[in-house]
Amino acid sequence: MSDPVSIIKAKLGANGGIVLRYLITSGINVVNHQVLLQVAVRWWDWSGGWANAFAAMTAVVPAYLLSRYWVWQVKGRPSIRNEVVPFWIIAGIGLVASTALAEAADRLFDDPIMISVGSLLGYLIVWITKFMVLDYLFKRSGTSEPEPSRV
Repeated sequence: MSDPVSIIKAKLGANGGIVLRYLITSGINVVNHQVLLQVAVRWWDWSGGWANAFAAMTAVVPAYLLSRYWVWQVKGRPSIRNEVVPFWIIAGIGLVASTALAEAADRLFDDPIMISVGSLLGYLIVWITKFMVLDYLFKRSGTSEPEPSRV
C-alpha cells in the first residue's frame, strides 16, 4: 500500500474511493468548464455571464455521466426522480451562482482571469453540498462500491 492512490484511500476511510473519484471528476469538470468559459470570453468576446452560462450548460452532461458511472458506479437506467432531477437542480444552483459572480467579475474587473475566479467562487459555494446530496442519491439508487467488511 505504498502507491499514492492507496494512501489517499486509506486516509479517507470507507468512502475513500468515492471521495477520490469525486475529487478527480471535479477537477476534470473544472478544467472542461474553464476552457469553454475562456474560449467564449477571449475568442468569441462574450460577457462573463453569457460565457459562464454557455460553459455550464455544455459541461453539465459530461459531469453527470462521470458522476453517475465513474464516481458512484451506478449501473442500469437512471432514475429521473431520484438522480436526474436532483442533479440538474444542483447544477442549476451552481449555474446561477457562478454566472452571477462571473458577470459581476466581468463588470468590476473586465479581465478574463477574474471572470474565471468569479465562476469558480460561485461553484465552490455549492460544491460540498453537491457531493453530500449526490452521494446520498446515487447510493440510494444502487452502487457497486462494496461496503467495508466488519470483523
